[in-house]
Amino acid sequence: MKNNTIIVLTVLSVLLASCAKWGSRENNHLMRQAQLLAEQMPDSALKLLDAVNTFDLSKAERAEYNLLQIQAKRNAGMDISSETEIFEVREFFIRKKDPHKAALACFYAAFVATEQNQATIGMEYYQEALDFAKKTNDKELQGRILHNLGYLNYGSSWYDDAIALYRQALHIFQQMDQQYQWQVHTLNSIASAKMMMNQTDSAQYYYQQALSLAHLHENAALQVRVYSNMGAAYRVQGQPEQASYYSRQALQLAANDNDKARIYLNLANIFHEVNNADSARYYIQQADTLLNNSDNILMSATLASFSYQIENASGNCQKALEYHESYTKLYIEILENNDRKLLLDMQKKYDMTNRENEYNRKQSRWWRIVGLLSLFSLTMLVAVLALQRKNRKQKAALLKTNREKREAEQHLESLQHLYQKLSNDMKSEFLKKMGIIRDMANLHQKHQQSPANILHDVQTVMAKYTIPKYISITEELYPGFAGKLKDSFPEVKLTELETGACCLIVCGFSNQELAFFIHKNKKTQAVEKMRNRIRQKLNVPNSKKFQEFLMDMYRKN
Repeated sequence: MKNNTIIVLTVLSVLLASCAKWGSRENNHLMRQAQLLAEQMPDSALKLLDAVNTFDLSKAERAEYNLLQIQAKRNAGMDISSETEIFEVREFFIRKKDPHKAALACFYAAFVATEQNQATIGMEYYQEALDFAKKTNDKELQGRILHNLGYLNYGSSWYDDAIALYRQALHIFQQMDQQYQWQVHTLNSIASAKMMMNQTDSAQYYYQQALSLAHLHENAALQVRVYSNMGAAYRVQGQPEQASYYSRQALQLAANDNDKARIYLNLANIFHEVNNADSARYYIQQADTLLNNSDNILMSATLASFSYQIENASGNCQKALEYHESYTKLYIEILENNDRKLLLDMQKKYDMTNRENEYNRKQSRWWRIVGLLSLFSLTMLVAVLALQRKNRKQKAALLKTNREKREAEQHLESLQHLYQKLSNDMKSEFLKKMGIIRDMANLHQKHQQSPANILHDVQTVMAKYTIPKYISITEELYPGFAGKLKDSFPEVKLTELETGACCLIVCGFSNQELAFFIHKNKKTQAVEKMRNRIRQKLNVPNSKKFQEFLMDMYRKN
């Protein structure tokens, strides 16, 4: 019956495990692939994550799924300000004490908090991420965290703090192969902070380092970014000629229309600030031409707003009104797109919830059947195990009673042996004072009257034989023995058990008798080890008997 129950439970377990493992294996494969692509190919990673069967995910897998999704969205340049799930993911991995995933979760939680205009909370999360990244020795992540912390300090006009953090990040990136891009970004950021502190010469030094590194690796996109940043920085500093020069350098290297449009817009700003409206209009027109075939509505709205400012400042009210109307339409379209995206995200989550509910409904009947079968099988197994446990307890109790009875008989035999060896020596005096004669008389009398109580009677007698009693009796036979033992060897600390053993040894008891009095058995191994340990403590010569050594010590003192 027991075997049949175990077989049924095993079959059910295998079936359940097979179903669970099939779905879990597929999900794990998709998530592992998405993890590999999240940094370099985030769009592909998002497509893989969309194929994951989310209602098969465990709590830990769902947390990892949400982390990967937010990581890919951030790297794809998507808005993640509404991805508040990352805060729960962060708490989950911190509770699980997974430093690698906790570092990433805190890192992306800082992004979300920052995009929600909570810079202080963002800094706290970045610091948490840095602490976890140090535990895993993830140098690249440490560098990115320090760079982002520098950016937040830069945004708060704490330029000294920003530069200090940028330099820490730069030091990490310089120690890593294939991280020249982050080195360029960090050098660029240090230079921008220096420009904001009016340290132009120092800023130029870092800009040139960034340009040299980008040129060394023949990375035109990085050169464009540095030159554009230099142009924007000089424009803020009120140096239009320098700003124009570096912006044109960026324009020569720019490869895509969006980058060119941004540079044209920067040039338009430069000329607008020196009241050169015609040049500003020219560069706005150039940027607008590039955006005709682009879906960059945000850039188009920025151009319309800037054109409105130029025409309004020039007194061209009609054109200013046209540009304002164009800007308003584009802005409304941006808001509608954002709302549409938000609705699509909400619909996606709603559809996902519906699919999960449908899946749960389809599975519920099968799970109920499995549950009933499992409950029946478990009940049968519990009944069998309970019966076996009861039998084992009964056997154990019987074995224990028999064992205790045999021990009591052995103790009685030992007492009888000691009683028969009574003479006029010191050991006999010790046994007499301990009450062996009286105990033996009582045991014989009780055993004759009620043989069934021998176990209890012997245990009662043996309970009286304690270490303090052995020491006390020895003190009567050899007054002051324990004190003299302590005074003769002040540097040695004997335990009460060891002192009691010395008392029995000086009275002439053998190892077997010591085992009986100290451990209540006839095994001498433990006594021999203890005896050797005491000899080493008291530095007893190997050539001398222990009893003689103790007697010499007693007589000498």
